[in-house]
Amino acid sequence: MTKKNTCVSLYTSEQTAEQALEELLAQNFDLKTVSMVGKGFQNEEHTIGLYTSGGQLRFSGVQAAFWNSLWGQLSGASFFWLPDFGPLVAAGTIVSLLVKEQEDIEVGSGLNVLGAALFSMGIPRDSIRQYEKALKEEKFLLIVHAVRSDVEHACHILHSEIQQVAVHMA
Repeated sequence: MTKKNTCVSLYTSEQTAEQALEELLAQNFDLKTVSMVGKGFQNEEHTIGLYTSGGQLRFSGVQAAFWNSLWGQLSGASFFWLPDFGPLVAAGTIVSLLVKEQEDIEVGSGLNVLGAALFSMGIPRDSIRQYEKALKEEKFLLIVHAVRSDVEHACHILHSEIQQVAVHMA
């Protein structure tokens, strides 16, 4: 059964994104359904890179501690360079979708690899454009892609007076 239910929350800093992940952990939320996506840098003055150490992919740059920690907690790690977008760093279940969409993307679909992965999660095109814009503004996307009850639970945990959460249901 294909899951087309997602909860998406935007964060302006790696600290607030980490706090959100900690809130999910504190509520014993299953992180197998969680992904984090970002640009991997806060300005273009610092070098970013990837390397392997001890059989694990490692991130090098200003956000190294953030991404390396995520890659230890969430399944999957990736770095893509997208035309007209730049670097895209991801952790979690979205990684397998990014790889699949990289191989299967339809020419002329109007979507890049990220857009195609988000679309395959059930996120509408207008929202995809909004999320891509937020990423270009160096924000972070925390995505829960799961069955309806888990998405609703994540939304309940993450939503607050100061943190808005978008839910996309099948």
